[in-house]
Amino acid sequence: MSTTPDDFRQVAIHVAISVGFTLGVVIVAIASAAPLSTALIAAAPIVALIGALSILVRTYRVWRAGGAWQVWQGGAWFLLTFFVMIMFGAAPALMT
Repeated sequence: MSTTPDDFRQVAIHVAISVGFTLGVVIVAIASAAPLSTALIAAAPIVALIGALSILVRTYRVWRAGGAWQVWQGGAWFLLTFFVMIMFGAAPALMT
């Protein structure tokens, strides 16, 4: 059960895509008009949460297969932390 460079690459790709989509939604929200902007700001934490939950599912599957699940768990913790940061960043914009 040793970690390979391919494991790190797959985790890095998953994290990069999740963060990229979330930041893309935030950037489009900033450039949009009021009703769409509010909807996209509310959607940004949901996009981050979907990325975090999907990496947790992958962690579980790798664990069940006897693979190096620790790398996936590290990516999951990063995305969960990112989700909380995005959620608290979106809260003030949604309360106004």
